[in-house]
Amino acid sequence: MIYQIKPVIGNLAKKNIIKYLSKDNWLTEYKQTTLFEKRFAKFTNSKHCIAFPNGTLTMYAILKCLDLKKGSEVLVSNYTMVATANVVQMAGLKLKLVDISNKDLCMCPKDLKKKITKKTKAVIFTQMNGRIGQIQKIKKICNKKNIKLIEDAAHAIGSYYNNKHAGNVGIAASFSFSMPKLITMGQGGSIISNNSKLAKKLRLFKNFGRKKDGIDVHNYLGYNFKITDLQSILASSQLQDIKKRIRIKKKIYQRYFENLKKNKNIIMLQMKKNETPWSIDIYVKNINMIRNILKKENIFTRPVYPPLNSQKIYKNFKGLPVSNDYCKKGLWLPSSLDIKFKEIDKICRIINKNI
Repeated sequence: MIYQIKPVIGNLAKKNIIKYLSKDNWLTEYKQTTLFEKRFAKFTNSKHCIAFPNGTLTMYAILKCLDLKKGSEVLVSNYTMVATANVVQMAGLKLKLVDISNKDLCMCPKDLKKKITKKTKAVIFTQMNGRIGQIQKIKKICNKKNIKLIEDAAHAIGSYYNNKHAGNVGIAASFSFSMPKLITMGQGGSIISNNSKLAKKLRLFKNFGRKKDGIDVHNYLGYNFKITDLQSILASSQLQDIKKRIRIKKKIYQRYFENLKKNKNIIMLQMKKNETPWSIDIYVKNINMIRNILKKENIFTRPVYPPLNSQKIYKNFKGLPVSNDYCKKGLWLPSSLDIKFKEIDKICRIINKNI
């Protein structure tokens, strides 16, 4: 049986968890979380890292701590996980959807320009499957209009732009450490930022607005968005061999690409050297047929995210042809870190035979 994705936490993480539990430790967010934040900030070459329970609350917290006026417009790619759009609603802001480019499946700069109004105050740029996209153009557009750029880097661990890790272009970036990610806590997330003022607000926001730990003085509105040291140990342990994880994921993608690139009925974008894929995405006309054929061989796949404007709650957004086309024919293929090349070759033989 070959799953589409499964977590591979590694022996070091298991060893460190057992070691931690064998002592009388706090369990809640404490020293191990601080250590993870320092390590992830160093890895991403950013000034600040703030851990959160998941990658949805990270984006919500950024929007709230930017103090955008109620009703301000936030522009989001139509091809992304639904949480990216939902947080805009959660924050009391107005959502607008932007189409993608067929070059990289990330937000299209031309369509972004068309959607911007005087009420537009923020853009959330999703780095779809680790692709950096045209973020330089997006940044220039935002700077010109005095719009805050937020990076949804949930897929982008190990991806770089101009020798800087993904997440360092905008004012802040959101990362996810959910089960399928290159680093997993089960559920978890973090924000990185080089803006010290914003980072300070985010730390207050996630800890009840508490002035100081151990003292119940609250000068700001805040919530309990803390994680546990157990989660942080899991993530820190995986971060210690992150270079190996990145290398493996790139090799997996390249193996698929070499097997499928000659099939004219399949669209599979080649990753750039500075990009690390989160998963393996291909685009074909009849994904249900392929899914069923693979399932008979105990090989499991998953459709990519539906376009946001196909969801009932966002059906009022019209147009967006590129994302609607690609999302309908997109498929995530098996890509766990422990998948074997012979399994990849088998999957590709079946696909090539039937498409």
